[in-house]
Amino acid sequence: MKFGFRSLKLNQKLSLLFTLPFLLVVGYLAYAFRHNLGEHVVGFLVLGLLLISFAIVTLTYIGKLGQGIKAVEEAIRRLADGNLDFGSNTNGLPETTIIGKAMETLRADVVRQTEFAEQIRAGNLDTNYKPRHEQDNLGRALLEIKDNLVRIKVEDQQRNWASDGLAKFVGVLQASKNLKEISNDIIVNLVQIIKASHGAIYLATKDEKDKDQLELQACYAYNRSKYLTSKIAPGEGLLGQAFLEKQTIYLKKVPDHFVKITSGLGAANPRFVLIVPLRINESVVGILEVATFKELTQNEIEFVEKIGESIAYTVTSIRTADHTKRVVDELHQQAEHMRSQEEELRQNQEELQATQEAISRKYEALFRKLGDLNHQSKFDQLRSITLTKKRSIEYYFDIIRSQILTFSEDRMVVDATLAFRDAFYKVGYSTVTKAEQYNSLHDYYKTEFIPKLNDNTNFSEIADYFMPKDDRALLLQYQYISNNPHPTGKKSLLDDAGDGSEYSSIHSSYHPILRNFLEKFGYYDIFLIDAKTGDMLYSVFKEVDFATSLISGHYHNTNFGKVVKKAIDSSDKDFVQLIDFEPYDPSYHAPASFIACPVYNKAKKIGILVFQMPINKINQILTGNNNWREDGLGETGETFMLGGDYKLRSIARQLIENTENHLDSLQRQQYDHSILQQIRKMETSILMEEMKQEGVSKALTGQTGTLLEKNGEGVELLTAYAPLEIPDVHWIIMSTMTDEEASTPINSLRDGSFE
Repeated sequence: MKFGFRSLKLNQKLSLLFTLPFLLVVGYLAYAFRHNLGEHVVGFLVLGLLLISFAIVTLTYIGKLGQGIKAVEEAIRRLADGNLDFGSNTNGLPETTIIGKAMETLRADVVRQTEFAEQIRAGNLDTNYKPRHEQDNLGRALLEIKDNLVRIKVEDQQRNWASDGLAKFVGVLQASKNLKEISNDIIVNLVQIIKASHGAIYLATKDEKDKDQLELQACYAYNRSKYLTSKIAPGEGLLGQAFLEKQTIYLKKVPDHFVKITSGLGAANPRFVLIVPLRINESVVGILEVATFKELTQNEIEFVEKIGESIAYTVTSIRTADHTKRVVDELHQQAEHMRSQEEELRQNQEELQATQEAISRKYEALFRKLGDLNHQSKFDQLRSITLTKKRSIEYYFDIIRSQILTFSEDRMVVDATLAFRDAFYKVGYSTVTKAEQYNSLHDYYKTEFIPKLNDNTNFSEIADYFMPKDDRALLLQYQYISNNPHPTGKKSLLDDAGDGSEYSSIHSSYHPILRNFLEKFGYYDIFLIDAKTGDMLYSVFKEVDFATSLISGHYHNTNFGKVVKKAIDSSDKDFVQLIDFEPYDPSYHAPASFIACPVYNKAKKIGILVFQMPINKINQILTGNNNWREDGLGETGETFMLGGDYKLRSIARQLIENTENHLDSLQRQQYDHSILQQIRKMETSILMEEMKQEGVSKALTGQTGTLLEKNGEGVELLTAYAPLEIPDVHWIIMSTMTDEEASTPINSLRDGSFE
């Protein structure tokens, strides 16, 4: 076994360096006193030299040890500051070399974890990371975040696929002009979208005995289109059964010998067959059938069912339009025939008077009937538009409800809530004094927030009324609002306040992900709330409610505060609630609606996730992205939502197309000047414009229908109305068109200028 000074531990070396000289001095003095001191002068000199040598060795060793410790201290400080560019120079001493190697290993781990996180931030979800040991918790958390982002990406792709498919079918359903063309276009596009091998569409017709039957309109097989003559009675085979039961049928793994199932698909042997009835409420207008050699996903089945509803309304509209055209053509021929009779009858003046009176009566009866048919056709068109928009808006709110529930269960959101909550309550110390924070924030409220708020409300609010009273809220609003270098409306672009706090570190990690989610789905804002105190731990846009309590703070009586309190008080893990629009001061008194659900970490409720509803997305659905004419609403028609207070929950068409004319119309209806100013400044009529009409009242009582009624200015409108089945709110949907526009073809015919 080797033994030497370098092999000893640090405490053993120091003990040896100090103890050995001490023992030599004590031993030699004891010996000298027991003998003659004068005889030991030389010994004392030698002993002195030895002591000086020991002192020099000791000081040299302690100096090198101090330099090594200082090098380790410098490396640790750089690592704490996030600077990974350092070496491990520890003077070669074993004590500091071991620490240096450990620091180098730690630095390498941090570099690998940082590179992996950068890959995730850059959107490279194919990158991988292998934890070096079981205690690599940060690496495992990053892997879990990557897996969650991959799952969200897949779900987004599925939703985008369905949205693209629905958008494509809107064009298909609007482009074709007869049932044969539209049936062929439908089946060809549907088979291609879901990658099926066969497809067929049957429509309900009447046979010679006026009995129901299903008649093949178009089919598609192996990239070839062909038309076959095939008729199926209700109850006959799977198609007839689906017609009677009005339910979707999905067959999996159809055996080879199970090919003749009265499916109309010939001798092919598909493994999966989907049969979807084309329904309008409880009425089936046809059957859609597709077959494939691959199993259909639930998303694809739901897509085909939703397409089936739109096809059913389109088929009904085309049939109604065809019927109306035939009647109009017949009546037009009758009118022409009567005009020729009128010319002949003029030859006899005495008979002319009686004939003209008879013709006049017939004309009046004829045009009354024609007007009724025209109104019925327009009513059917408005009803179809209303019900289509109703399904779209209900489906959109259902997607939002599912999305917030799914997002609240996402591990990233759970971890973000835990991290923000922990960091939020550690906020306190700052190099900026409280007075500086207050003055900076007060100046922002006074020059930025209050002027815009007062401009939208015609009030005279002051900054002191809204200033946060809590020191934590004051500091966070100072860092992320008043000291934020980005302008108002773009405060969300700040990732890190740069104060070195734990909250800023957590914010810089999660904020880009949550901001990207908000931008992708068009929400106004996203919030994380503490489940006990109601404190707003985080928001994307950082308005003046940021860091305040929704339970005890300034905004606890708003609709935002009310829905947060309900989410906190609820013991239901699957709780989710939407709250109706109200003016919300932090959003400059703009109409705001919120949806909230709890965030659980295992069985413990830790927070509340809240989305501020995207008004622009709702308006896009109801206005067809401002394409009213393409939607069949002509020059005066529009579709909008109203609440139980008879006030709009979406924007009016005329406010978009001709603002001044619309405001003049409201002024003629005796609207207060302050409300007109608000509508002009805020560029919205939500919660400010009322429609107390019979159709609204009927829809609010759950009725669906059509009627002819007058608006606030006395203009006659054709109206189609229906209640909206959206949980937690009492809203209705309505489509209108002026009677003057709807009656233009009949009036032209009456005047003899009809073409």
